[in-house]
Amino acid sequence: MFPTDRCRNGGVPTHEILCNSCRNHRRCTRRYRYLPTHLFPIDSDVCSACQNRDVNNVGRYCLDRVIGDRTWYGTTSDIDVSNFVQHHDYDITTTFESARNENTIIKYFFEMEAEFHRTAQDGDVQHTTARFYVPPMTSDVNELDLQDIITQLLGKIDGFSSKNSGWNVSQIKYIRLCWGCYRPLVAGSFIPTPTFIATKRSLQIFNVLTMIITVFSTPY
Repeated sequence: MFPTDRCRNGGVPTHEILCNSCRNHRRCTRRYRYLPTHLFPIDSDVCSACQNRDVNNVGRYCLDRVIGDRTWYGTTSDIDVSNFVQHHDYDITTTFESARNENTIIKYFFEMEAEFHRTAQDGDVQHTTARFYVPPMTSDVNELDLQDIITQLLGKIDGFSSKNSGWNVSQIKYIRLCWGCYRPLVAGSFIPTPTFIATKRSLQIFNVLTMIITVFSTPY
């Protein structure tokens, strides 16, 4: 691993992967964050917040909640989305694979915050920030394609700074990968008509009338 400018857990300046404080914390296996020990129940690798959030908020077939996230922070020199993502490509891919291996199938999306600047007509320099989102995807249909993620984010930045707005990227503040549970349907939605209804004479008559109406209403 290469030295970074910020702690990958808390974002504080450091030349290591984790700062001294985070290295002494425990890692929540649900959201992949290093947290103080007092936030964990006894003999549990899942923090109290994640456990309490699961009590009344568990879905079966869709993204019912974000169960994990990971953030990569930028520095003042990070102004190019492509370079920033490619710099963290190994870490992003590893995080994605770990989340998928733990949950089998996940629904995931990317969030990015960027800072912009422009020079007004009176010469003043204006600043603003904006957040961009890549639509949710599922790992059973979409493999992680970082080049596609880069293309989508660049398109959103172009849309924000287009129409002669004058906005230019000052810094990529962060990129965040979020994922949640996803359990797709395992069977079709067709439900056959019960036998005791299908054998009714009234239903047979109705089907014949429907067929006759269809034939006579069809243009020649």
